[in-house]
Amino acid sequence: MRKTFRLSEYDETIRLILESGGEFRIYPRGTSMLPLLRQERDSVVLKKPDGKLKKNDIAFYLRDNGQYVLHRVISVGENSYVMCGDNQLQLEKGINDEHIIGIVCLISRKGKDITPESTLYKLYIYIWSHFFIRRVYFYLRRLKNVIKTKFKR
Repeated sequence: MRKTFRLSEYDETIRLILESGGEFRIYPRGTSMLPLLRQERDSVVLKKPDGKLKKNDIAFYLRDNGQYVLHRVISVGENSYVMCGDNQLQLEKGINDEHIIGIVCLISRKGKDITPESTLYKLYIYIWSHFFIRRVYFYLRRLKNVIKTKFKR
């Protein structure tokens, strides 16, 4: 049984662990990183970034409004990053190094560990990072839901 807690209560502890070279496991909530991460099934291990983030890194960061987020780096600018969840099309701009708490160094999906260096993960990124493919996927998913609704009567 997993204990649920507010990340804000452990922010300082998480940062201290990562700063000291340690790792910290979190169980993401929400749907923004589908299809890669599913709430109540998957987890990720965070570590302190080794310098500037790279495109396709998954970053754990704190928004200015106090919300903790786990999203992928879409592009790297000189002083900021553009982020987006895998299950989203809306880009979030203006995230900088002060917002970043850690990056994902290990993904536990369906009970199996996946590193960002694994071939299957790289294939997933190659396919899923193209927004055209996401748009087609989202369109087909909406179409499926419309058809389901019409034939449910």
